[in-house]
Amino acid sequence: MGGNTCLNCNTNLENDVKFCPQCGQNRNVHRFTMANFFHEGFHAVTHTDKGLFHLLKSLAIKPGTTAREYIQGKRKRYFSPFTFFLILMTIFVLSNTYFLKERKVIEPSTKVLQHIPTEEGKKKYMATIGRVNTSQNFFRKHGNIVAMIAVPVISFFTWLFFRRKKFNYAEHLTANMMFVAFSNLVFTVIIFPLAGLLKPGLSAYFTGIAILLQVIYFTWALNGFLQLTTTGQRTKSFFVCLLAIFSWSLLSITSMAVYVYQDWNFYEFFTRMKG
Repeated sequence: MGGNTCLNCNTNLENDVKFCPQCGQNRNVHRFTMANFFHEGFHAVTHTDKGLFHLLKSLAIKPGTTAREYIQGKRKRYFSPFTFFLILMTIFVLSNTYFLKERKVIEPSTKVLQHIPTEEGKKKYMATIGRVNTSQNFFRKHGNIVAMIAVPVISFFTWLFFRRKKFNYAEHLTANMMFVAFSNLVFTVIIFPLAGLLKPGLSAYFTGIAILLQVIYFTWALNGFLQLTTTGQRTKSFFVCLLAIFSWSLLSITSMAVYVYQDWNFYEFFTRMKG
């Protein structure tokens, strides 16, 4: 298919023009057949210059440089980080759902109910238990949403503590979106499968180690992105990343506690976790 008009944006084309000067689309657009359908799909993922695998490789060996180049204008070189983030978040949720063991539904304790004197109090307790189960299912089934929340939180801290590096918040947001997506890939292909094989206590311990490795990866990526070279700068970036992930975890748990209790006694959630 082709002609004197761009099929993408309807711009009139000169006879000697191969690509549309307005949107860049090829003048000659072929019809889809099964052969080029699979070719296009394979090409989109594996393209040497801007395929998905190329971006994965770049984020594995030079994450900071990759983010920096993309933000500074080398957009054609890399697979879209926005599409990349959405793809990996979908895989993240599927892996989480498949490998992690089903949580047992928490049932109201008969002993607790016996010590509640009023019917209103018993109904409130039953509703609280119901919200506990609901929140656990949400975190399990919608880990992509939780991960999306992590990106603006982490970006706020990296921007706040490194404002003098002249990158604005949106640019930190874009860089951290790449880093979060790639680090979650480790959870997808390694942590979730192994955690599914371990006992609950060991699984939590293993996940803690994985989060520490995530902090180390973020630090390494941030050092390259902001070109931090001195020991003091790199030490600062480690603690900023640690603070950012801790704050995100605290925000997530606090949100869950507020939802479960729905009153000023939500702090008891943390006491019960400790117990």
